[in-house]
Amino acid sequence: MLVQRYPDSPLSRKAANEIGLLYYQNDRYDEAISAYKKVISSYPGSEEARLAQRDLKSIYIDLNKVDEYMTFASSIPGGGHLDINERDSLTYVAAERVYLRGNKQEARNSFIHYLQSFPQGAFSVDAHYYLGTMDYANQNYADAAVHLDKVMEYPTSKYAGEAMSLCADMAYRQKDYAKAQQIYKRLADIAETPQGRINALTGVLRSAWNAADATETISAASAILAQNKLTPELSNEAHFYRAKCLLQEKKWDDAAKDLHVLAKDTRTAYGAEAKYLLAQLYFDLNETTKAEKEVLDYIEVSTPHAYWLARSFVLLSDVYMKLGRNIDAKQYLLSLKQNYQADDDIANMIETRLNKLNKGK
Repeated sequence: MLVQRYPDSPLSRKAANEIGLLYYQNDRYDEAISAYKKVISSYPGSEEARLAQRDLKSIYIDLNKVDEYMTFASSIPGGGHLDINERDSLTYVAAERVYLRGNKQEARNSFIHYLQSFPQGAFSVDAHYYLGTMDYANQNYADAAVHLDKVMEYPTSKYAGEAMSLCADMAYRQKDYAKAQQIYKRLADIAETPQGRINALTGVLRSAWNAADATETISAASAILAQNKLTPELSNEAHFYRAKCLLQEKKWDDAAKDLHVLAKDTRTAYGAEAKYLLAQLYFDLNETTKAEKEVLDYIEVSTPHAYWLARSFVLLSDVYMKLGRNIDAKQYLLSLKQNYQADDDIANMIETRLNKLNKGK
């Protein structure tokens, strides 16, 4: 062979490098490594040695053996040590290539190794992102939160939005509604599309509602209702939560406005409850005529949600008792007792009122 007969010729150096390249291109990595190392040791300082070292580096990265490459590179006479930035870069790139090949477990180990070696490395945010998303996909939420919280510390990174979304989702699943609410607020602030903002505000609304935070619930619902192109379901949800919180805050007029909107369609669960709540509100405000009218209208339009219609019948008996129309009150209660068979608190409401009426004879 040319290389053996004329080892010092320029053609021999080139041929030796091409042998390594052929092995590399055919995925014969061990043989390629040996060939390239021979070029580097046989022709130190040559262009062929430089090219061989370049390809050798790529092989070690592909094999995710960066530490071995760094050890070898440091051993080359006159080669010196790789600076920390290059070691940082090589270690990360090797891990990322493993991830892109779909070997998630090896990639996870490699990213952890990278972070242990370079905790403040140039690619630490990337590594935390990949680890966080892998842990999230595996429902390993505790570890996912650790990594994604790190990503959120860099709000201008390309991963920030997705990290916030996943962290908010995890906090909500774990019923840490205060944390979820704050993250969803940040998401709403950075949302790049109208739908993205709506989704984030919906997260704020539901988190605040579950946290029993009336003020934030009202604020989030109002922000949602100010958006365009809401689905009917989300619009109803926002009106309902706001109405319930406004009732808690004793803001009767504002609550009534939301209840009126919802009560127009008693086919929905929100509308069915709202129709009853509106009548109850009128009764509590001593507007018995309005309360009676609202319930009678409810009976006429009906609803598939029998519980709230039954509550309205009970309320109508309260209206009639208040007006001194005890016979009418009793008739409605007896009719409801005969026709409503569900196992819930309605039966006790009926009996309590019938006992009161019977004692009043």
